[in-house]
Parts: sequence; C-alpha cells; structure tokens
Amino acid sequence: MRILPLATVVLIIAALIISSATSFPRLAVEQGAACGNCHINPNGGGMRNEYGNHAVGFNELCLPSTKRKLADKYRSPRLSEAVTIGLDSRHLIFDDGRVFRMQTDAFVNAEPIERFSYQLRFGEAGISENYALWRQADDRFYIKAGRFYPAYGLHSSDHKAFVQERTGHGSNVYLDGLSVGALVKGINFVAEAMDESGRGIYGAHLYRASGYGPVGYLVGASLRLPEESGGSTGRFPISRALFGGISYDRFTLMGELDLAGKANDTLITYANLTTRLEYGLYLIAEYNFFDGDRSLKSGVDEFMRVSIELYPLPFVQLRPSYTYYTRGIRQDEDDLFLQVHFGY
Repeated sequence: MRILPLATVVLIIAALIISSATSFPRLAVEQGAACGNCHINPNGGGMRNEYGNHAVGFNELCLPSTKRKLADKYRSPRLSEAVTIGLDSRHLIFDDGRVFRMQTDAFVNAEPIERFSYQLRFGEAGISENYALWRQADDRFYIKAGRFYPAYGLHSSDHKAFVQERTGHGSNVYLDGLSVGALVKGINFVAEAMDESGRGIYGAHLYRASGYGPVGYLVGASLRLPEESGGSTGRFPISRALFGGISYDRFTLMGELDLAGKANDTLITYANLTTRLEYGLYLIAEYNFFDGDRSLKSGVDEFMRVSIELYPLPFVQLRPSYTYYTRGIRQDEDDLFLQVHFGY
C-alpha cells in the first residue's frame, strides 16, 4: 500500500519550507543537550528545574522587548533550599467559541537530602504523578520509583501529536513502576518496569543529544513490551520507535516513526520543523500520520498543521493553529484554534 500520495508529499514539503513546528524536545536538539538539563525528570517532560525555568522559560522563550522590561521582576520557583514549585495550564479555544481544557497541573519538588528528591504532580483529579528520584555520580546514574510517565519516543507531555493516544502514548498516562537510567559515553539509557492493573509493562529507551559546531542533533530509539492478559496487551501494545532531529541556525527538524503490534501492523509517523523568526516568535508546521492496520485499505488518518508560536510574556505561550485533515474520517475538513499555555 502506498502510504503517501505525491500530492500529500508536495504539500508537506511546501509547509515545511514556509513554516515550522515545535515539540517539547526541540530545545534538546537545538542545544545538543539531554532533556534532563531543563527538567526534574531525567527523561524530560513535566516540571522544569531552575535552569529550565530561568535560562530557557524566561530568557529564551520570551520576546526580547518584554523580557528586558521584566528582568528585574523575575521570581525564582525555589520556595526554600529544599522545595521548588511549578505549574502548567493549557487551553484550546476554537473558532466557534468552544474551550477545551488540555492540562491543569501544579508541581512540587522536595529535596530533603542532596541528590534525593520527591516530586508531586497535582491535576484536576488529584495527585497524578509522584515519585522519588535518587541521582548519583554527577547525575550520570539515577533510580526513580513511584508513579510516573513511561519513557518513550519524542512525545512525553506533547499535546500536539495526539494520534499517539491510540497506542497508549498519550500525554496523561502515569503508571506505578521503577526506572533505572545511566549516561554512558554520551548515550542516555533508561530501563523501566511498570504495572498496569497487575500487568507488567517493560520498556527500554535510549538517545544521544549532542552537537558539532553550529549543528545540534538528537537520535534515539524506544521499545515497549507489555505482558499479555487473555491474549491481549490492552491499551499498551508491543511498540517500537525511532526518533531524532537536527538543528542549524534558526531551523530545527524532528521526526518519529512508531510501529506497534506483534506484526508491526500499526504505523505512526510524526514530523515537524521549527523556524525561529525571533526569540519568542516561531513559525510552525507539523505532520501526523496514523494507520491502525497496514494490511487494510482503509483506516488511515492524516493531518497537517500550520501554527505561529508566540511568547509575548515570560512563561506565556499563544499558539494560533490551522489544521487540515488530508485523509481519514475528517478528510478535507479543517480546524482553527488558539492554544493558550501558561507554564512556570
């Protein structure tokens, strides 16, 4: 089966040339640095640490004019020597006036002993994520235990690639488990064992982020092996992912390929390109493709999105987006919405 018709390929290339896209790991590619440089979680996503909050959230992701005016008013997320806080509030406002709440989370991270911390994520339904994290050897090794998001692919806490919801990779999935990570020769490696209602979910995740002169890059792979129950793996099928990105000057290109199921029947692809017009102002294009069963002629969903990403104030994101559905049940339909995000 031919996955991408010529017209679609031409449209994707045109969108990538004139615009760009973003996902949460983009800054890791641009800076050639691990996700844990900016986040409490070594695998990225969720609460930002003080460096991510100030150096990135305030200094980089904000229009220079407003940043200069508010520089002396910046407040650190650290409440005390042992406690830091954070929050994420995200809404979609559609062109017909409907409002969809995507995320409302508050974070607390306590570090009563050096290199040992405990993090809580408070959502609308109560505590959704809580885990203890122990780092050693200059943060090159860690153990994480509790309830947290499984490490997989690019899309941790990424609300823009929602086709992954269909294979259990959604942005609000938290499981009880144990995670062990190591940084060996520049490669970040993670092994996890998690529990979902008595069923084991086992995963391996590795990536390398680095740079060569003006070029930053990230390359990685993920594997998930769930236990079967009654001949089914439920909402967590066997899944494999290859992902990566490259950045040069004002452009960052990223992509991911997922194959799910015992016979790799489900195919998911995601691509994006970010063009920075100015710090705090970006042009965006992204592409999502989902085929639930590659042996069938039907069931394919595909869409493209063009957006502008603007940070008019520190920690405030405005993201007007236009989505066009090229295949699937919404073929030839479109959506226009505004994403409003406050993250600190």
